[in-house]
Amino acid sequence: MFSSLISNRTRLAQIGLVFTTLAWGATFVLVKEGLNHAQPFSFGAYRFLIATICAALLVRSKIIDLTKQEIYGALLCGFFLFTGYAFQNFGLWENEFYISTTPSKSAFITSISIIMVPLMLVLAGLQKVTTKIWVAIILATIGLYLLLEPSGSGISLGDGLTFGCATCFAIHIIIQDRYAKGGIHVTRFFFIQVAVVTLLSFICSYFFDTQPPTWSPELINALLMTGILATTIAILIMVWAQQILSPSQTALIFSLEPVFAAVFSWILTGELLGFWGWVGGVLVVIAVVWSESKSEN
Repeated sequence: MFSSLISNRTRLAQIGLVFTTLAWGATFVLVKEGLNHAQPFSFGAYRFLIATICAALLVRSKIIDLTKQEIYGALLCGFFLFTGYAFQNFGLWENEFYISTTPSKSAFITSISIIMVPLMLVLAGLQKVTTKIWVAIILATIGLYLLLEPSGSGISLGDGLTFGCATCFAIHIIIQDRYAKGGIHVTRFFFIQVAVVTLLSFICSYFFDTQPPTWSPELINALLMTGILATTIAILIMVWAQQILSPSQTALIFSLEPVFAAVFSWILTGELLGFWGWVGGVLVVIAVVWSESKSEN
């Protein structure tokens, strides 16, 4: 009976992460649309303000029980969450200064963060270099080339900014996994993270945004969907599930995100990756799955 309860809890965590991945996949199109009405820092500020308000309603009096471990870990995670989303927003933002990336490409590039996790652990001397890591890197490199090059314009600045997003998210995964296994209070940890992102986003918006948001139904819809569904609910589920599942299991489920994003982008905007784009995207997903699959040993 005890093993059955553990199995059910694991299955529930897996289902929760699939929902999280589905929600994140849908947001790439929403963010792209929202950025037509608000500049990147402003969009992030209001998105995470909504998430912070939701988290505050959930955490309430529990905030006084914050531990030093939770504060330090959440501050670190919050900083890299902020930089990751800032890079992602700037990558998707259509403007007169550089060519932006598309929702599908943004999702596939962002998924590279999963491969970056073991690579960063190797560089930090915390993990040995394995054949699996090299194969994953080679597959991902070929996949990204096929995904980005068929357009004829090569890698745009928007694509490059999204690589910055993937790097920050990889660091965030490593830090959060460490603290999630340390017995943190999920809601408190989440509240501090989103509050940090909100504060940093508003500060950067004040200094760097050149115009205020143009409030419209499209912007409000994008902010509510990303702030409540894809940020509050999804990240709470993610932090909870990471306490139950291994990093490998988490990474395997997260590999579905770009697939969901490409499907939503096709349905909602008609974006087509083309044959070689899909081949490249599939190679990226295979690389992600391969990098986190368990060896026979």
